[in-house]
Amino acid sequence: MKEEAAKPESGTKKFLKEVGLFLADILYNAVIIIILVVLIRSFLISPFRVIGSSMADTLQSNEFILIDKLSYNIGEPDRGDPIVFKPPITSKYPHKFEEAVTTDENGVGILDISELKTNKDVVYCQNQFVKKLWFCKDAVNENDLIYFQPIQQDRWNNTESSWKNAKERTVTQEEIENEQIIIEGEANQSYSIRIYSSNGPEYFVKRIIGIPGDTIKIENGIVYLKTAESEDFIELGEDYLNQENQDHTYFNQKLSSNTFIVPEEYYFVLGDNRNHSNDSRSWFAPINQEHTPYVYTEDISGKVLVVLWPLTDIRFISSGNL
Repeated sequence: MKEEAAKPESGTKKFLKEVGLFLADILYNAVIIIILVVLIRSFLISPFRVIGSSMADTLQSNEFILIDKLSYNIGEPDRGDPIVFKPPITSKYPHKFEEAVTTDENGVGILDISELKTNKDVVYCQNQFVKKLWFCKDAVNENDLIYFQPIQQDRWNNTESSWKNAKERTVTQEEIENEQIIIEGEANQSYSIRIYSSNGPEYFVKRIIGIPGDTIKIENGIVYLKTAESEDFIELGEDYLNQENQDHTYFNQKLSSNTFIVPEEYYFVLGDNRNHSNDSRSWFAPINQEHTPYVYTEDISGKVLVVLWPLTDIRFISSGNL
């Protein structure tokens, strides 16, 4: 019996097949590229933008930098390294919003958050009047930090601004679902409530001055270091500081001590622009004013490797000799 020859594909079917194979190839390559980018950014290198002048003259505001993550995946941060990291939430880190709530006869106060489901539009919310409206308040999310305290008047009839003794807790999933934040306090009392993001502020870039086991002392504008292996303090040369900042490292507020013993898994950091840097000298928790001068090792993203932009200022960034 004679076999019939296979019918050739029609032009349309052949075209669709080729288009399908082409699109599948693009999709496959796109997935591979995305995976590679994620792996590279997670474990090798990652870009960041410098905001502010706290590391001048080493880094300038609006420069784009590349950070080295691999070094800290296989080793430890060292003195003199310029690093990018998540800082602790500080008093200089703004809260999402502040609201007043009055409790009932049972001491229960309710804050309605049904309108606070999306983040504010920063363009419209620059206006002083508009920024007070609900759509200019940031969305409330699970695990956001809640601080609340009774509203009191001082002798000048101004609302007391100290939050040192405020109560603290986090937003629960149940409160998100019910669109209400519940506080419990004294009956028929007005309370001020502040909400902070659980993610904390944006990334900072500073220089490591002290590693675990070091003792750092700041005196008369000069930084001194005593390592775990030595008995005496030595003055740090800090040749990366410009003339304005050389020997001008001072505190921005009164502290009980000018000496810091760096604990395990933490680092003491300073900005190169000492007169204009929010760093280990001045960090505070947002409410209780407790000094938190150290960066946790898990919050460090990597070491600054190179400036990529602007093109006229491309350069490698070296670690200081400490």
